[in-house]
Amino acid sequence: MEKISVNLEKLYYGFPVVLISFYDQNGVPNVTTVSSTYTLKNMMMVGLSSKGFAAQQIKEVKDFVINLPMRTMEQEIGICGSHSGRDANKFDLAMLTPVKSSVVNAPIVGECPIAIECTLKDVIESDHFGGLTNLMAEIKGRCADEGYLSAEGGLELSRLDPIHYYGDGKTKGFKFTV
Repeated sequence: MEKISVNLEKLYYGFPVVLISFYDQNGVPNVTTVSSTYTLKNMMMVGLSSKGFAAQQIKEVKDFVINLPMRTMEQEIGICGSHSGRDANKFDLAMLTPVKSSVVNAPIVGECPIAIECTLKDVIESDHFGGLTNLMAEIKGRCADEGYLSAEGGLELSRLDPIHYYGDGKTKGFKFTV
């Protein structure tokens, strides 16, 4: 198949949607929707808008949790991604439950079956990529609802039903894995 050059602002080719949760500087639980994350062993990388409340707060408080929501949480994901923590308590708006982590000083989203507890180690910002903040963190803990684990203690992959984000600057949308 012949390829043609396309003029797209960006190309998100299917990243898992997560809810990142943290306590703000006043100790209030906060949560926001993110799709730019990845892990390598015990390292977590998160890409955020530099102007966003989450980036500013996490740079100060250091601890956060990456929570993996499932397809049934599409409405909550939308609420957390369309309001600012500066102006609203998104846990309350989305009717989510903040559960204190025993590993880091950040809340886990109780409704999400998988959580990755992290501590910020480095902030990467560059004039070349203005407006973007990359957070490099150490994974301090991982937890999962028992129903999402196999008898051997690994993830029961058939139970996972995450949402993926796609977009090109003109169109965007969510897709569910099967």
